[in-house]
Amino acid sequence: MKKFFLTIIALVGAVAGYAQISDGVTATLQVGDNTTVFYGFDAFKDALAAAPDADGVITLSPGAFSNPGAISKSIKIYGAGFIKDVVNNISETRVNGNLTITSTDALAPVVRIEGVYFVNDLSIGGTQAVSKTEIIKCSFGHFCNDVETNSTIIRQSYIRGALLGRNKLTTGLVVANCWIGDRIGSEKFATGSSGIINHCIIAYYYGGSYGSDYYPFDYRNNIFNYCSNNCGAGSTCYNNVGWEAKFSNGGQNTSSGNYDVALWTDWKTLFADGQDNLEIYIKDTTTPRTWELADPTTYVGIDGTPCGVTGGDFPWNPIPATPRILSTSVDTKTTPGTLKVSVKAEARPLE
Repeated sequence: MKKFFLTIIALVGAVAGYAQISDGVTATLQVGDNTTVFYGFDAFKDALAAAPDADGVITLSPGAFSNPGAISKSIKIYGAGFIKDVVNNISETRVNGNLTITSTDALAPVVRIEGVYFVNDLSIGGTQAVSKTEIIKCSFGHFCNDVETNSTIIRQSYIRGALLGRNKLTTGLVVANCWIGDRIGSEKFATGSSGIINHCIIAYYYGGSYGSDYYPFDYRNNIFNYCSNNCGAGSTCYNNVGWEAKFSNGGQNTSSGNYDVALWTDWKTLFADGQDNLEIYIKDTTTPRTWELADPTTYVGIDGTPCGVTGGDFPWNPIPATPRILSTSVDTKTTPGTLKVSVKAEARPLE
């Protein structure tokens, strides 16, 4: 019943956002059975300020919002999408500036953010360790690990930059089914950090000697740009597509089942759409790529599903959990005091 109620609340917020697209944007705050709708460029900021320290849900409409400042509350935030997709009727919720998740002595926040495009970087910072952060179906520049973290999950996201360790300890990091545009462990994680990079596309390309190895995490079922740096000494590398030499790193890593780049000649033979690049968009359209493999039965992960973002437990899917409003109409025949409104929506339960 609670999940159903949350879906209805999200639908109310989506309706408000749909109706306001031409006039502005909305943020709907739900606390228990109570909801409040905020309007305008600062709606997200206002909703976050009004939210309690725990158990609040904020649903953002499509459109652009000002930066809300640091998040130090336990909160769930649902946007309309991180990428424009004309085929699947996905709009974009865009938040300006950098966003930082932080904790204080009094509060260890549990934060979940889904379906939001952040114009700049996403950071976990402050002076206290932060645990249990979930970033799902979002897009942002760099991920900045500016404080000790535990159990950070990033999945089905478009990470335009690098994963910056900033010499801070992170344990239990999970990055799954993400497109990653830069290195993993640039500005390295502190010694003793642990994490798994699973079913991702790591698109970083650099043919020279600049940079450093990827941090020694557990790499499984990924697709690497063939000129990427070595996986750092001490990595485990299973069933990845790329250069086998990079995964073994001179025999310093545990490495098996990987698919060497020599098995295929270019990107257009690897992907079903025939695109000869690792870019997130197909050129000259707002329809994102699906990243389906041309031969998913050849490039198989250790878990038996295709390598790359289409396999695993969370296959690539940019559609957020919040409802999508398909159409609205107002009946021209009304009675005094009554306004007949019809809304056609695709509602999905919040996870």
